[in-house]
Amino acid sequence: MKYLKSFEGSEEGSYLGVTPEDIEYLFTDISDSGWKVDIRFLKKLYQLKKSIYYNEDSPLGLIHYIGVSISKPTPVEDRYSRSPWNEVQELNSFIQSDEYKEIIDVVSLRLGELGLYIKSQEKQNKQLNILIYRKIDKNYIE
Repeated sequence: MKYLKSFEGSEEGSYLGVTPEDIEYLFTDISDSGWKVDIRFLKKLYQLKKSIYYNEDSPLGLIHYIGVSISKPTPVEDRYSRSPWNEVQELNSFIQSDEYKEIIDVVSLRLGELGLYIKSQEKQNKQLNILIYRKIDKNYIE
């Protein structure tokens, strides 16, 4: 419980050794291209594969991670005239572009320096969700 309190009681706004501004800075190239980047700091309950505690076989544990959502903002005047299918196609073409792949490669390298890694990139409807975890948690959840 003391670890959870130290996490939630952080006065400087640091999360896993990074601040929200650090993560926003990594995705600046995407936001400069007209995409909306939302960053959320989340927790997920996992049944850990390796026990952190010596006496328990496979306890449950909270793993902290960062969720980054990328979507194309639709202006209010275009909201009803734009087709959702076109928005999905625009996201697909962006994900397959060389620019996006280059940005993600650079982000992965910088996250590696911070002790973090990109666990997954999943497309849901009209947005792309990127999940970022700590490298030390990789042993417990994969």
